Parts: sequence; C-alpha cells; structure tokens
Amino acid sequence: MKRILTTIFITAMILVIAGCEEFSTSYQRIDADEFRLLDFIYEPADVAPGDTLTLTAVFAGKTLDLYEDLEWWISFNVIHDLFFSSETVVDSIRLNKVAQHVISPSPRWSSDKTQSITFEIVIPEDIMDSSTAIPTMWVDMLPPNMRNVIPTELASMTKHQIINVIKEFPNTAINDAEHAAVLRAMLQWFTVPIRISAKTHLPGRLPHTIRSTHFIRYNSRFPEWAPINNNPIINEVVMYKVKGEDVTNIDDKNGLVYEEIKLDRTEVKDIVIEKGYSYFLDAVSTNFDKTWTMDGNQITERHRIYRQFQLDANEMADVDHSRYMSIDNFNGKIMPPTDRRITKVTFWVTIYDEALNERMRPQGSALEEVSARFVYR
Repeated sequence: MKRILTTIFITAMILVIAGCEEFSTSYQRIDADEFRLLDFIYEPADVAPGDTLTLTAVFAGKTLDLYEDLEWWISFNVIHDLFFSSETVVDSIRLNKVAQHVISPSPRWSSDKTQSITFEIVIPEDIMDSSTAIPTMWVDMLPPNMRNVIPTELASMTKHQIINVIKEFPNTAINDAEHAAVLRAMLQWFTVPIRISAKTHLPGRLPHTIRSTHFIRYNSRFPEWAPINNNPIINEVVMYKVKGEDVTNIDDKNGLVYEEIKLDRTEVKDIVIEKGYSYFLDAVSTNFDKTWTMDGNQITERHRIYRQFQLDANEMADVDHSRYMSIDNFNGKIMPPTDRRITKVTFWVTIYDEALNERMRPQGSALEEVSARFVYR
C-alpha cells in the first residue's frame, strides 16, 4: 500500500494546477440602479464531506428580495476540467431544499448600502463517491500518456477504494515526512467542486446568472498533516494621501511622503482632495496560511485585494459620468471626482487568498465596508 500511495504522489507532481473564481458581477463602480455582487463568503473556507458550510452572499446597488427575486441552485455534481479550468454541471437542485437554515439579511452584513443572505448547507457525506468529477476508475482523469505509466495494481483500484483509504487513514499511520507527503497528494487528487448559482429576473432585462464554485476535500480531517485554508482577516482599510500627482505604486513606500487615513464602519472620515497628491485605497490583512504545492514544496499563500465603490445617487444626478471617481484595481490608485458636487463615497474591499500549484484549493475571502467624504481644497 505504501508503494501505491507513493506512486500517487509522484503522479500528482506531474500536473500543477491553480485557479480562482471570477464572479460575473465584479464591477468597480456600483450604481444604485444596478444589482451587483460583492462577495460569496464561505465559512469555514475548508470543509469536508459531512460538514456544514455557511455561505453568505453580499450584494449592493439595486434592492431585491434575495430569497423571492432570485432562483438559488446548488450542484454537488460538477466536472472540473484540469487543463482548461472549464466546468460542467451534471445536475442541480434548488438550494432552499437542501439548506438547513436561510437567514436574510445576515446580521454581519446589515447596512443601508448592502443586502445579504446566508445559507447553511450540509455537504453530503457521499459527495466524493457520487460526484462524476472523479470517475469510477480514477485513472481516467489522467491523459493517456500518464495512464500508461501507472502500475496495474494502482490503476485497477476504483475511486471508492482510494476514498476509503483516505477516510480510514489514521493520524497514527502518518509517522514520517514521506507518509505525510503522500497523504497531501492524495487529498489534492480527491477534491471535488460544488457550484452555487443565483439567477435574477429583473423586469425588462434578460436573466442574469451569478455563479460561484467551491471545492470540497478531506484536509480538515488531518489538521496536523494537511494544509487547511482559512479565510483572510481584514485588520484595517487605509486611504493613503501621497505627495506627488504622478505616483503610480505604493508597495514600496521608501522615499514617499504620505498621510495615512484609516477608514472603518463606525465613522465617516474626511479625505482632503488637493492638487499635487495621489490617493490610494489599500487594506491590511492577516491570517496567511501555509500550504503544500503538488510538487511537494511548502509555501505561504498570497492575498489579493479587489476594490468597489458607490457614489451618492443624488450628488451624481447632474454630473457627467466622465467626472465620476474611478479606481485602478491593479495598484489601488483612486482618481477622485473632478466635479466637487460629489462628496460621499462608500468603499467595499474584498481580500481573496491564492496559492499557486495547489490543485483545486478552496478559496477564502473577507469583505469590509467603509465610508468617506471628499473635502476639496
């Protein structure tokens, strides 16, 4: 058995897969008449079959009844193409039929700018066995040239047999680095996607579907040996007012003259807009997880920031859109409004975690809302 598991590890090293979910409604400026997704927050980020997954979907913009005006669906049977990152949903069911509890709005995300809904979902205990993402003969996942090098003994094992090995793999059996590496490789191969979608039906518009894919694996059953992905934590949201209009990046602040304005949910902070300065929106996050790549290296995840904002609809009424505020999400630089009638702004900052070369890693995220007021000089 040890030789078989070691072969799985060696085979896994050949394919290095990474990916993250791009939401179809990620627009930077959120107008009051447009329905926009801010984030799908999965808690905990890393769940195993049989665990309860809490999904909170947070929206902004146009107000809808998130339970009645949207059709919520979930699929526990999704095929994820390893090479092209494409997905095929085999079957779906209405989410309200499988959710244990539905809460709207979510207490954490009750504000006058956002809407939210929370679903508590029990992941089926047999999701690995029933998902067609892993064929019965698991080697069918591999390209033909790889199948030819798999030993007959290993190739003859079904996915059910290998899943049982994982489920029955006790921590006491992991007594050296080689056993731990083999287990981590097995867990990467035997990970399955789920798909959650919400379809809107707005009057006068074509239906619009929001989709999110999450990944289920057994890592949380082996906390001492397997990497577990946790959601990032946003410690603070910061506006940097930097001397010089032509500043394009503040990753390296050496030599820069700047003011740091901390923004939070409890207070509307003033941001003084003056000529000769550049403005950047950033966030300080923690909870960086370590993980293992498919080639057996331990790395630390990275955090990626995405920024969205909403201006006051009344202040925008007679202002041409070319004079609105804008954000460069690449470097976080803000181009303030050029019309001084626009003073009120709400920012949403989302932090996503990511790690290269870990196959089908569940993605964690964190969301924060802050408000500010532009004061022109």
